Amino acid sequence: MTDDRAEDSATLRQRLAEAGRRAERLALLARVGHLTTADLPPGELLTTAADAIHELLGYPYVALLLLDPADPATLVLRAIGGGARGTAPPDYRLPITTGITGAAARTRRAQRVDDIAADPRYLPIPGGTGIRAELAVPILLGERTLGVLNVEGAVPFTEEDTISLRIVADQLAAALANAQLFAAERRRAERLALIARVSQRIAARLDPDELVATTVEELHRRLGYDHVSLFLLDPADPGWLVQRARASRWPRGEATGYRQALADGLIGAAARGRAAVLVNDVAADPRYIAVPRAGELRAELAMPILLGDRLLGVLDLAGAQPFRDEDVTGIQIVAGQLAIAIDHARLFADTQGALAQTRLLYATSQRIGAAGSVEEVIAAYLEQVAVRGHYVCTIALYDLDAAGARIGVTIRGRWSPREGLVLLEQPVPYSRDGLDPPLDAGQTVAMPDVHADPRASIKLRELQTRDGRPALALIPLMARGRPIGLVILSYPAVHAWRAADLHPYEITAAQLATAIDRRRQQLLLAERGRQLAVLEERGRLARDLHDSVTQLLFSTTLIAQSLAPAWRRDPVEGERRVARLLELSQAALAEMRALLAELRPAEPSPDGVEPAPDGGALPALAGLRRDGLVAALRRHAGGVARDGPPVALDTTGYVPQAPEREEALFRITQEALNNVVKHARARRVAIRLHTDGATTRLRVADDGAGFPTDPAELPAPPGGLGLRTMRERAAGIGGAFRVDSAPGRGTTVEVAAPRADRAEGRETR
Repeated sequence: MTDDRAEDSATLRQRLAEAGRRAERLALLARVGHLTTADLPPGELLTTAADAIHELLGYPYVALLLLDPADPATLVLRAIGGGARGTAPPDYRLPITTGITGAAARTRRAQRVDDIAADPRYLPIPGGTGIRAELAVPILLGERTLGVLNVEGAVPFTEEDTISLRIVADQLAAALANAQLFAAERRRAERLALIARVSQRIAARLDPDELVATTVEELHRRLGYDHVSLFLLDPADPGWLVQRARASRWPRGEATGYRQALADGLIGAAARGRAAVLVNDVAADPRYIAVPRAGELRAELAMPILLGDRLLGVLDLAGAQPFRDEDVTGIQIVAGQLAIAIDHARLFADTQGALAQTRLLYATSQRIGAAGSVEEVIAAYLEQVAVRGHYVCTIALYDLDAAGARIGVTIRGRWSPREGLVLLEQPVPYSRDGLDPPLDAGQTVAMPDVHADPRASIKLRELQTRDGRPALALIPLMARGRPIGLVILSYPAVHAWRAADLHPYEITAAQLATAIDRRRQQLLLAERGRQLAVLEERGRLARDLHDSVTQLLFSTTLIAQSLAPAWRRDPVEGERRVARLLELSQAALAEMRALLAELRPAEPSPDGVEPAPDGGALPALAGLRRDGLVAALRRHAGGVARDGPPVALDTTGYVPQAPEREEALFRITQEALNNVVKHARARRVAIRLHTDGATTRLRVADDGAGFPTDPAELPAPPGGLGLRTMRERAAGIGGAFRVDSAPGRGTTVEVAAPRADRAEGRETR
């Protein structure tokens, strides 16, 4: 009986122990289950779970490791409980190819080792003692492996331990999923709040520098990004980005103002590609440029700040943890908001600057526009623009040879704070040097100290030393794409030229160059106009001499050549020809006097028709102006018929035209008849003049020898002076000119001109 009671007591104690352990397991499961509904961050959740496992189940060493999202082949220690605390570094990493813990992650099965000394996979715990067994249980969420729950102790683990920890691992998987969802939602809410605040600041027109700095700080502090910096494109050098704001876990990194080329780094890649660049393992990307003193940094997200297709800058984030898709989406929205804010600020600044520029340009334009000469233009510019600054401002113009090559430089004006305005014409030595290529390309050259600038020639340094002004800025004057001179700014000390210093001079230099070039072109145009007027007058005289005096002299020559034979045959015919010769010579004299009178006109007669000189022949144009085109043609046709073939004149339906048109039609007819007499050997000529609807038409046809009109058949260039003057006269009244001829078939000259009736001294169209 005693033995039976002892046995029953031992069994009872065993059952009580098992019940106690079962209760502990149930308590653990309940506590871990409670974690699945708690709003805890993942790190705090895992630490709480590790402590509960150690406390309730008494395992001496408890560790929770999760797979690295950026490197799924590596486990990262996230929480330690029991005696393991303090035995491993917080960033301890373990490849899944090593250890018992790695095997659990790799195989997705629990690994129970009752004798670690017999298992070569075992990795000792630093400082751990009395360890004999290890149990590693994978933490699984569906098909995903999240990590491993690893416990170690002095006694072997049972199947019940394995089952309990599997249940705990499943609960941890659910808790981690919930925690990650909660963290994601919280970060999403914080992103939305940040976006809303940025929008509010844009609406409030917060200072752009303050907006950028505040946004970067909130991305770092409130959203927890380890390293945030914002770069803007350098407007003076679009190949570079300049850091304008920075917030970081590593405060002793690069300073604000750090510059990075667009050709370098992940930031440069985002800028060039106009798209986000995400790298969750920067060590494997050769483009990565390390942040100083940020050894933990493993991931980088570079987001371009775009306004449409225009690049403004890059928002760069880096950290020890990988970035997710929601990070990219949120930062993209923030970058878009920043683009609007930056653009608004720039637009406002540009508007203010443009307003000031407009005022300056308007005032300068008024002053320069009223200037009548190059000297006045230069004086107006210096008094309007140079007086606003504290520099010596000099205007130099290039001297060019006949071929347009630069042969010298002349100082035309200067303004200084001490002397004011001085206009002069002072040649200075010129030789081409290294400054000419950028200046000829329209680029401003600024030298804080000519003595320290390798681009400055020895002569330039000597000149500035003599004047006592080492700081020099050269602004090219460009007109029609070519340099015509310089605006030269100088200062009596070494001076760092700022864009704001040069801008007023640069924006008005184009006005100055255009005004100088326009005045020069006006002078040149006036000279060319005088030359053209002389040439046109010579051409008119040539046509008039050819159409009047030359024809009369030709007829006179023909009669003079036939005078002796005619006299021998019949003295009466000889006397008639002598009388005709006298008549033609008087007509030629009258025409010549009329042309001379046009060159040096005296007081015109009231009706505009000059009387016949010495009571002789009336000049043809005088008769035309007095009697009209029909009467003038009748007189001229009669004269031609006296020495040549008969001329039939038909003017039925002709409406009198404006005087200049009738003069052109008369001269064309005169030249056509002259060609008939000289070349055609025609038996008859017909002239038809009429007005047809909106057109006045003239036709002169003969039955003479004709000539080839195909240039290939002519022995000499076609169209002598006669044909050319007829074409010019027809074109002068807007008419079309045509010649139809062939050897043996006669010649027809036709003119069709727009109608311009003569009506009470006015033209009607």
